[in-house]
Amino acid sequence: MQYFLSVMAIIWEWMRQIWIPTSSIRLAEAERRVLSIIKFPFDQQQVPIGNGLTINTIHTYNAEAKRSDRKRSPLVLLHGFGAGVGFWLLNLDALAEQHEHVYAIDLLGCGRSSRPRFGAKTAQEAEQFFIDALERWRMQFNLDKMILLGHSFGAYIGSCYAMAFPTRVSHLILASPVGVPKEPDQVEPPNRHRTSIGWRLVRDFVLFLWNRGYTPLSIVRLLGPVGPRPVTAYVTRRFLTGPAVEEETSPATAEAGLETSAALADQIDRGRLKLPKRDVAQYLYHLCAQPGSGEFALPRVLKSNVFAYDPLENRLGNSEIPRVTFFYGDHDWMDTQAGRRTVKSLNERQDAAKSAQLIVIPRAGHQMMIDNPDGFNQAIEQALEDHQE
Repeated sequence: MQYFLSVMAIIWEWMRQIWIPTSSIRLAEAERRVLSIIKFPFDQQQVPIGNGLTINTIHTYNAEAKRSDRKRSPLVLLHGFGAGVGFWLLNLDALAEQHEHVYAIDLLGCGRSSRPRFGAKTAQEAEQFFIDALERWRMQFNLDKMILLGHSFGAYIGSCYAMAFPTRVSHLILASPVGVPKEPDQVEPPNRHRTSIGWRLVRDFVLFLWNRGYTPLSIVRLLGPVGPRPVTAYVTRRFLTGPAVEEETSPATAEAGLETSAALADQIDRGRLKLPKRDVAQYLYHLCAQPGSGEFALPRVLKSNVFAYDPLENRLGNSEIPRVTFFYGDHDWMDTQAGRRTVKSLNERQDAAKSAQLIVIPRAGHQMMIDNPDGFNQAIEQALEDHQE
């Protein structure tokens, strides 16, 4: 029986690769091309975390930063939904110059990390899926404390980890975090008279898929051999129209990382990077088209209107995290006011000593680390200078 199941698994994987033109090898090659522009030396490895699972990890070490008077915890970077370690390519060189240790990881079930079956049924179970993996990863490097920086969905996961293990996080930086605001008591219903029938059908279909656990990445896979086309088309469209497209992008699409890669293509065409646009689109496609795993946490923790089932605004204020900084772009679609309310709540904690702050990054939207990489890198330094360890 075991032999039969193994043969069937091989046949199924062969058929899947015929329909969906991707593989782990092709993703690794696409990632290599994207990371090839990073000049600072780095190590990359699959870090075992037990049960046969591994976490794809990039690590930079700067001995000069170690010899400086400024002592900092290692900086750990968590990507957003549908993204991976390659999405920090505009930041790693600058961050490595300022920090002794910088780690960028693919969350469990994402990127080139292991992709186990995702069986979580509740928001709490989905959060624990990532919290346990991140803690086991930390133990492998014996990190006593971390500066934990997460973007978007990675910021949500970073917050959950920091609330579970506050003594392991010296500073939590949340870059345009998803899942912060409380859902308003009354949501204004859409004006159906001004909405076309076609748009309503599309919207209702998307909600139908979301409520049944599908994600934007699921759609890319369902398209099979046609899947690369909309990804490439989106990259091209984003480049042609510029940052204003962000305002027209749905939260689910932006979370999938499409806008980020398009902005990266913008950087490439302006001559700032020596990387063909098609390599960026291929990296994004292969990230999206891999077998689904950690991505299925999104509809577990977020409702179809993108409000969290258990909003961070209700939870962070009661946490024991020493220092928290929020980043938002100056034209971010995330709810900046929710971040401000949370900062106020954190600073009203007993003996908080004004340990929370919010920084707005100019010329940047949700994908701030690529929209304005210099501003993003400088904001990290500002946050850490304002709150010395």
